[in-house]
Amino acid sequence: MELELHRLTNGVRVALDPMPGLGTAALGVWQRVGARWEPAEHNGIAHLFEHMAFKGAGERDARQFAEAMENVGGAMNAGTGYERTSYYARVVAEHAPFALDMIADILFAPHWAPDDLEKEKGVVAQERGEAFDVPDDRVFELHQAALYPFQPLGRPILGEDETLKNVSVETLRAFHDAHMTPERVIVSIAGAFDRDAFLETAEKRFGHLKAGPAQERPAAKPFAGRASETRKLEQTHLVFSWAAPESGSDKLFAARLMSEIFGGGMSSRLFQEVRETRGLVYAIDSFLDTFEDDGRLCVYAGCSADNAATVAKIVGEQLAIMADHGPTDAELARAKAVARAQMLMGLEAPSARAEARVGQVLMRDRLVSFDEVRARLDAVTAEDVQAIARFALAGQACAAAIGPKAGHGALAAFEAKS
Repeated sequence: MELELHRLTNGVRVALDPMPGLGTAALGVWQRVGARWEPAEHNGIAHLFEHMAFKGAGERDARQFAEAMENVGGAMNAGTGYERTSYYARVVAEHAPFALDMIADILFAPHWAPDDLEKEKGVVAQERGEAFDVPDDRVFELHQAALYPFQPLGRPILGEDETLKNVSVETLRAFHDAHMTPERVIVSIAGAFDRDAFLETAEKRFGHLKAGPAQERPAAKPFAGRASETRKLEQTHLVFSWAAPESGSDKLFAARLMSEIFGGGMSSRLFQEVRETRGLVYAIDSFLDTFEDDGRLCVYAGCSADNAATVAKIVGEQLAIMADHGPTDAELARAKAVARAQMLMGLEAPSARAEARVGQVLMRDRLVSFDEVRARLDAVTAEDVQAIARFALAGQACAAAIGPKAGHGALAAFEAKS
């Protein structure tokens, strides 16, 4: 078997990524739907739908459903983001069609009882409370709301009590039906599997989907936002961000390397300058956060309140230095080595491969060989990396802080350097 993008008769795309030598498969169904497509009055409905997935489906109640998967030694889970919702499983090779059949039951024959729905709203409220209690989670929610105010990307994926209060079984069903169309559904599998048996199940369970009206989502409009929350904590938790390429951009290869050089590892500029040389933080790192039509270069740092403003100032200075002078040859070579190694490690993980294929299909409508990815990374120049830093500084910058009031001075220091 070879890497293959198969299209069912109705257009549903199936990514097939065989991995010789394995005995298991990672598979799932991904929908191009998430918090970005929610109406404001029902913020959180996509995540609530995912929660209801395990209340039973098909001919099985919730307990029977869980037992059926574990009877074959498999595991199943789900996740909701701003732009995708996923239902995925890991099983031994021979049970891949069975696992796909169970996921299809979740999507097409769920057990949606009103009393279960109300219980699950309570579970989501507890999940929301747990996230609020964790400052290095909460600070990202603050940052997101400040960056994308008054738009779906700025609202919490978990929703609010008020927005979920009036969600009924009928509301869930209407939301599900509006987004369950062939062009929005990707089936993906990586590992060991019987190609013909898997495709037969995919056609049987997903081949009936019919095209529907296009579901538009508002364009992302980032703002130069600032947000803070005062808490009695030992540390101030900080998030800074600048413009970066969107998820389908060819410039992401350079952005990936730029982020690695800037703050991706222990040899990165931020780690060496802020932690090793000055001892101002315990944790600091940079990463990319991308959407279909926008992207962010982000930095997270945790430090004492007294150090927060200095940390913000140094972070801004280091990005400006990158924009002015670019990376050294040694830095670029090291970042490429890290990127290649991480890619190879991902190649050994069926779950990572299955999900990576989904992103390729949604963004490029084709499967991209990892040799091509490596070649694109190898082709990045120091000038390409420098251009990403300049692009970052030319866009809207945003920052958020949680912790003692004294640490909120980091926001002003960040603004002065952005």
